[in-house]
Amino acid sequence: MKNDRERQIVYFDLTINTDPPGRIYDPQEVAKYLVERVEADLCVRRIEADRYMLSIARARIEQDADGHSVLAMLFIFADPDAADAANMHLETRAVRLFEKLDGEGRAFSAHAVMDLRPRVGNTFRVLLENAERLGKTRVQQMLHREIKQVFKDKEITVADADGEDVPAKAAVSLSTVASERLRAGVQAGTLSEVRLIDAIVDDQGFDAPAGVEVRRREMSLKVDVPVGQQIVDFLAELRPWGLRQGFDKMYVEWKTPVADEGDEMLALRTRTERAKIDLAQADVGETLFARKEFVTLEQRLNELSVEISDELLGKMIALLH
Repeated sequence: MKNDRERQIVYFDLTINTDPPGRIYDPQEVAKYLVERVEADLCVRRIEADRYMLSIARARIEQDADGHSVLAMLFIFADPDAADAANMHLETRAVRLFEKLDGEGRAFSAHAVMDLRPRVGNTFRVLLENAERLGKTRVQQMLHREIKQVFKDKEITVADADGEDVPAKAAVSLSTVASERLRAGVQAGTLSEVRLIDAIVDDQGFDAPAGVEVRRREMSLKVDVPVGQQIVDFLAELRPWGLRQGFDKMYVEWKTPVADEGDEMLALRTRTERAKIDLAQADVGETLFARKEFVTLEQRLNELSVEISDELLGKMIALLH
């Protein structure tokens, strides 16, 4: 659950692979045409057997402090099967339930920014707001689909090995940028909690009483990492077992030593780190080691934004450098 004045930002590298291989002449041209598709309401699709809605709801090109172009995007995901939101009064404990109407889905949003200056070749830095149901996999799928369509519709060209201007097909991949601090912390740390989560429960097999709907299933594990085995390798072995048990997420908490130089109490001090791993993702380490930053907001921000937040956008753009 998000804090309405704080957001976690995750670092990625986006690579546009082309066929034939080549250098994109003008990434801003690709971004401009993507914005046109968003404004024409073409970046909306039903996914996963038409169960959910995923869209790039807003997009625009902004400038950073040095005048360089940045593509800003707002992703929205809607789930008709998600549990209804509810508020409770802290004193009276009275509950207000926000029930979905026919045709509605519980919705979540995530802001993203893409530096339009390539870091190397056709690879660009992307920052993504950490948001429920809008992780790397779904964002990558959406960007792949839309950028591929931009290349097709606008006949985008690349410079091939001979320097010739040739039409190209595009494919997008998104890779997490690793934090070396987190990598070292995981390697030196100790697991304190592991929970397997099934947020989309199939009622079959549970035989729930009449009037009962199973909304979420969790399994809390007592773990003891074998001597000589690293946490990431242990979790990688646990991942396929969790999938076979019908779970789709794994919540992990671990403690790492605090390496403050000259601290006499160093051996007694630890920092708690947390991560939620998509069990469908093969590389567990990619989630554990992901580089992240937190930003604090002056204005409250809900889990669902229908417009790009200028305040959050400005803070994310500042993190690009």
